[in-house]
Amino acid sequence: MAGWFYTDAMATQQGPVDDLTLLSLARAGEVKAGSLVWEEGMESWVAFKRVAGSIFARRDGREQGPVEIGVCAHSGQVYPLADMLPYGEAHIGPDHKDEFVQNLMEKAITGVIDATKESPGYVGFWWRTLAALLDYMIKMIPAGICMIPYYAAAMAQGVGSGGEEEAIEGLTGWTGLMLAAYGLGMLGNLGVSIFYETWMVGKHQATLGKLIIGAKVVNPDGSRLTYKRAFIRWLAKKPLNYLIVWIPSALGLGIVIGVTAAASRGAGDDASGIMMALIAGMIVYVSLLSLCSAVYWMAAFDPEKRALHDRVASTRVVKK
Repeated sequence: MAGWFYTDAMATQQGPVDDLTLLSLARAGEVKAGSLVWEEGMESWVAFKRVAGSIFARRDGREQGPVEIGVCAHSGQVYPLADMLPYGEAHIGPDHKDEFVQNLMEKAITGVIDATKESPGYVGFWWRTLAALLDYMIKMIPAGICMIPYYAAAMAQGVGSGGEEEAIEGLTGWTGLMLAAYGLGMLGNLGVSIFYETWMVGKHQATLGKLIIGAKVVNPDGSRLTYKRAFIRWLAKKPLNYLIVWIPSALGLGIVIGVTAAASRGAGDDASGIMMALIAGMIVYVSLLSLCSAVYWMAAFDPEKRALHDRVASTRVVKK
């Protein structure tokens, strides 16, 4: 009777399927060692590698002795250990021997770890914060280059303003030029951010900041992200998170300042009212900013150290 449910690379529940179908999915790479599986009678979902041995044991339709399984260090797939190629402490699946050898020759990889015993080490909140700061500093260089036309236009406006009358006459033209340069600079910064996050994560599994701290971004089963998945992660990390963090904070600031200032104006106390409005607005702003930043600091309390964008994109940040 078909009874296995499993999660795919997108962490989406699939199934039910029978033993042979589940093994076929594992052989095709659809189900990997870290993929979660469950059947009726189990208390909770478990990693496929924990139950793979018993499934392999009854693949011929009858219960046999226990089958020792291994996890391919190259693909993350599960195989009977007897079918695998040993390489030091690690083992390589029969379908990936040629790919593994070629990878070794091209990249001169050393110290391959035994993936069978290895458990993912999730990178904590403060290490991820450090990586984000490093990425920010790295991106400051191309960001500054993108804004050079705007800085040049601003300097030219200052140098070209001979007098008040001349400055007023040239205001419209220079302002338009500066706005255009600023808009192009911001578009350039957006392009840099998209390319940097998508290309680095898709090709190297990490941004430079994460590479420096020894972390990488993977799917729930430990596999490499596609460029499409890396872009979806950027969408969740930048536009979505920014909307959640900054818009409520800015709205709260504006509403509190407006309401407090209006109330003080009605009482005829403009000077102290403005000061009270500013103080109240900043208190509300900081409070909302801290609360909405939960999209990031939730990683400190999540068992798998996931921030909101990790949940949306179904990704994990683990130690290399």
